[in-house]
Amino acid sequence: MTLAAIMVTVDFDPASKARISLAADLARRFGSLLIGVAGWPLIKRPVETLSDNELAERASNELRNLGEKFRKIAEDVAVRVEWRSSMGFPREVIPKEARAADLLVIGQSMLLGDVVHSYDPGTAAGRPVLVVPPEIDRLEFSRVLVAWKDTREARRAIHDALPFLKLADEVSIAVAKTPGAEDADAQIADVAKYLERHDVRVAEQISSVADEGEEDVLLDLARQHRVDLIVAGAYGRTRLSEWIFGGVTRHLLLNSPVPCLLSN
Repeated sequence: MTLAAIMVTVDFDPASKARISLAADLARRFGSLLIGVAGWPLIKRPVETLSDNELAERASNELRNLGEKFRKIAEDVAVRVEWRSSMGFPREVIPKEARAADLLVIGQSMLLGDVVHSYDPGTAAGRPVLVVPPEIDRLEFSRVLVAWKDTREARRAIHDALPFLKLADEVSIAVAKTPGAEDADAQIADVAKYLERHDVRVAEQISSVADEGEEDVLLDLARQHRVDLIVAGAYGRTRLSEWIFGGVTRHLLLNSPVPCLLSN
């Protein structure tokens, strides 16, 4: 997998500036096209009496402002940039536009008190997603922690993370044992050999993680070993409210102190 195009979500969240800077720096390092994307729906507030044309003009202005913000930050760093926007809900616009990219960079949380104009990190996009905590404006990946469980999602995540893993100084694997699983060592051996065939050396198997509370154990391991990036499968569950992911995935989305690369 190569990162020919990286897409970053843009909104009025203060953390958006750092996120754009991080994505632009990644695009520079990988020689990628950087695509900024935003959605702004035609929503009329209860006290407003705006016409449809006035709503459309306001949305157009907001999207223009977001595009200018993106270009002002990105064009100083990335070689090639592109802007995409649409008058729709970000949760609908961004997954559709993600078809044009190899990686989607998003924020860790939604705009406080504004679910309409921000992108829900629990929405599946059909592309690997790099979830960035606030105020992190550069992705370091010298130490990477791979959260392994023998699932389709975890296998997908390791494949999607190869561009980062190949450049890492140290890659470690944390194992999540499922009930009744007795072949964890064989699984890790296969994963390590797979990575070695892609010129990625696994430094160590950090720990065997029990199912109960594994999300807390993963974050504790990340802190203890000072990892820069967590790679994990995004395990889907039935949609509850706006969330399509639950359990470990949701915990990582909301609480990880370092960026997480998630695939589903």
